[in-house]
Amino acid sequence: MQVRALVCCLLVAIAGFGCSADAASHSGTAPGGGAASTAGTTQTNGGTTGGSFGNGNGNGNAGVSGMLQNMPGVDGGMGTLPGSVTPISIDACGAMNPAGISTMQVQTLMAGSGNPGAIKVLYPYEGTVFPRGMISPMLMWDGGGDFVYVHIKSKAFEYKGCLKPSMPGQIQIPQDVWDQAAARTYGPTDPYLFEVSTLTGSAATGPATFHIMIAQATIKGSIYYNSYSSKLPGVTIGGNVLRIPAGKPAEAFESRECNGCHSVSADGSRLLTQRGIGGGAGSAVLMSGGGPNPAIVADGTRGSFGAPYPDGSKYISNSGAVNVARSNITSSPADSILIDTNNGMTIPSMGIPANAIMPMFSPSGAFFAFAVPDSTNMKSGGISVMAFDNKTNAATGRRDLYKESDAAKMPAWPFFLPDDKGIVFLHTDSADFSGGAAGILGGGAGSIFALAGSAGTPFGELQLLDITSGKSTVLAQAMGYKTPADAASGTTYLPFGAEDLHHNYYPTVSPVAAGGFFWVFFDSYRHYGNMGLQRQLWGVAVDIAANGDYTVDRSHPPFYLQGQEFGTGNHRAFAALDPCKKQGDSCTSGIDCCGGFCYVPTPTSSEFKVEQKGTCDMPKVPTCSKTDEHCVTAADCCSPKDASQPKNSCIGGYCAVVVVQ
Repeated sequence: MQVRALVCCLLVAIAGFGCSADAASHSGTAPGGGAASTAGTTQTNGGTTGGSFGNGNGNGNAGVSGMLQNMPGVDGGMGTLPGSVTPISIDACGAMNPAGISTMQVQTLMAGSGNPGAIKVLYPYEGTVFPRGMISPMLMWDGGGDFVYVHIKSKAFEYKGCLKPSMPGQIQIPQDVWDQAAARTYGPTDPYLFEVSTLTGSAATGPATFHIMIAQATIKGSIYYNSYSSKLPGVTIGGNVLRIPAGKPAEAFESRECNGCHSVSADGSRLLTQRGIGGGAGSAVLMSGGGPNPAIVADGTRGSFGAPYPDGSKYISNSGAVNVARSNITSSPADSILIDTNNGMTIPSMGIPANAIMPMFSPSGAFFAFAVPDSTNMKSGGISVMAFDNKTNAATGRRDLYKESDAAKMPAWPFFLPDDKGIVFLHTDSADFSGGAAGILGGGAGSIFALAGSAGTPFGELQLLDITSGKSTVLAQAMGYKTPADAASGTTYLPFGAEDLHHNYYPTVSPVAAGGFFWVFFDSYRHYGNMGLQRQLWGVAVDIAANGDYTVDRSHPPFYLQGQEFGTGNHRAFAALDPCKKQGDSCTSGIDCCGGFCYVPTPTSSEFKVEQKGTCDMPKVPTCSKTDEHCVTAADCCSPKDASQPKNSCIGGYCAVVVVQ
């Protein structure tokens, strides 16, 4: 059985998170951080905040734990807010603070020493953009401390937490605090200042400071990924497909014999997964609210790394011209063909190249991309794109966009951005494009399971390919550099330096925009804070190019994908929506619904664009399509109420906010 585990393919699927909680009460236990602040008391704060990010101490109720304070007259870091907005402040440094320390200790801790001292923030990274709706991030630092003061501030939110680290240099942001911060974000225009101070004995250190942003949207869908060493209930020996449901921790999803290699259609209706050694791949129908191990309806050939059409009705098989992540152990024939997911039979088609490796459809279904074997058929030498007609099943208009110029590197795993104007791909020297299984099951230098840092660890970095011009650039900030120029020189912002560089693999992209961003996912063997080198899943926000130009780096520093099982060598996070809901089912946006519209009877106005619950139904009167509702062209989408607001565009069949950079 262990031998089978070693030869199974590596793969994953992903898409998102759930809805953010309403800004209301604070109760329960803060994961990794002691008891959360108590709920409920609302007070008026007559003080003011100071400094550009509000570092003043005008809180008139600082001694009360868990206060949710209305602050109508706030200035300083809160900035100028609309008249209908009431900033909130949560104080967890009072007499009943979660750390259980005295008033004098609180004062010493909050005052700090005036400089970061030994505190070095390891995670999150400066400038990271997070989505709403995810499990709260872990704050990690180098520098120890018996107690920690965490101060978070933005235009309309403030939190003061006096906490006891769950482990040395670690504290998980209390979930209710994170949810409320996310519920009151203005997105890219509203950075959150974090200040971190520590207390060791009677000596305070800090603050160390950094900034993050929270997008005004959740990422729609669920997260599917692959692990070979999962400890979750229900897994089998060998490859397993795990799922992270909306806002929840990972669960076993497909756990039959050695079925880790998989892909998922953009609409979340079909899963392709390997069926044991030499058994091809099975097509499973996914349904809204469906549980693990969905029934296999058909077995098709070479589906382990197949390209499902967005509606899951068919897929292009992965050619056997090159052994992609050991997929040649599964089945034949070697040629890429079009296959019906309902019966596993070949669909007559024209124009699909016989040697297309690692193919992938765009979310619209209008195009597919693939890597092209070079003349020796031992690796890939370029990336090509073709148009696809869903009615005739014809592929036409081939464009060879990218040709590899470095004899030691190869392009792999092309994945479309939802607007069909850019492609993210892996630039690697991995012999089978998988990262050599670095960090998955261990192994010595030079083995296919070599650990990162050993002589056999493959190079891997994500690139962004502009479809119009054919030019590519490194996703610099996602890879650990401030600029592409820093990437060229090897200058990194990552806290562990060169140890964290060049070990990134398997890029995928969520099929819809969210909060003005596209969301790219990848697995990376890097330090996760102070928890050591781990091959885990990461996500990164990528700016949507209003002009369609992807010749420049549009990424931000990445975030660790919360909810995944830690330390199990996770890889290939594959983006897909959840199966759509039928008319009358509950929803938070049109993306949830098969008809593309979520009807909210009495919508409320919100500067924070918080999702509201409704039912899947068409609008009661003809109207334009709002954000996340179905569209065919940009003309279908509602215009903003004033010219200063971001415009909606039709991307991947849904209206999406595009922020002009």
